[in-house]
Amino acid sequence: MTESIASLGSQLAKLHQRVDNAEIFQSLYHRVGELTEQVPIQKKTSYAPPADDRIFIRQALPVIEAQIKAQHPLDQDQMQSLIYHLASVSRSARERSRQAINDLLADQLIDPTETAGWTDYLLQDEILYAHVLEPKNQAVFLRSSAVSMLRSLLMADRYGYFFLTDEDLQKIIDKIALLVLLEKDTRGFVGRQGWAHMFYELPSLFNELTERNELLRGDHIFMMTVLLERYRRLKTPLEMGEQNEVADYLARLMKRHRLYQDYFLMELRDWRQWLDQQENVVNEGDWHLFFNYQRLMNALLITKDLPLKVASEIYKKEI
Repeated sequence: MTESIASLGSQLAKLHQRVDNAEIFQSLYHRVGELTEQVPIQKKTSYAPPADDRIFIRQALPVIEAQIKAQHPLDQDQMQSLIYHLASVSRSARERSRQAINDLLADQLIDPTETAGWTDYLLQDEILYAHVLEPKNQAVFLRSSAVSMLRSLLMADRYGYFFLTDEDLQKIIDKIALLVLLEKDTRGFVGRQGWAHMFYELPSLFNELTERNELLRGDHIFMMTVLLERYRRLKTPLEMGEQNEVADYLARLMKRHRLYQDYFLMELRDWRQWLDQQENVVNEGDWHLFFNYQRLMNALLITKDLPLKVASEIYKKEI
């Protein structure tokens, strides 16, 4: 982890703790927004994805898939190869590895100690934040896969594996929130390499966390705030379904308690004022600030179970 990422992570975690302790509330989105604007850009460096994708796809992967179908557990080398190929730039190698891991979890072919080890591996800085401060690069596929698999592991824990502690959940929230703060790659489907889709996977993981009754309301306010403050500052388009996943997450969260509705509306009004203050809108990136906002508002209005007071506020201002 670079010094800048470590510093931002420390400051963000402190804000999380303070909102959990009810020390701050209304100022949270301003403070998170200030951190978001401090995210630096680094020069692009080389990324070394797995180099054996063709051999893996032709030889190892069919054997693994057949064993899972036959309900036979995998050995350690086979499991490690699946995790390793989450970093592949080959769509087939990466997506079939993800599916195999999901099948292993669904069929309960691994034990809780292994799922705990996988979680620790995916939460490593070298995995979760790989090349995140650099211009668009192939490491986005690793970051996206890591987030997707962490969501699967959260679901597995909730449905019966029971390997995550309260401390683990707090660690996951802080680590993913920092990734949201740092992430700027809005690409959806990338040519022959397949889905990057970071801003689909991130709200999808937060959506899973809305099912956790053991989390504090401050945890949920914190996650929603980080996502919205990063979203509002994105200067590249979200146009491959990401806004629908963000809207689904927001609607599901706001349905749980009026507090989330009130906080969202407070942040939304500030967002509008912030957009009104944008001057010299002369380039493509500036215009994406407005159109990403508009896409999200439209997505919220057609989302099932959006609270009436939120829908009324959006409709009044946007339609």
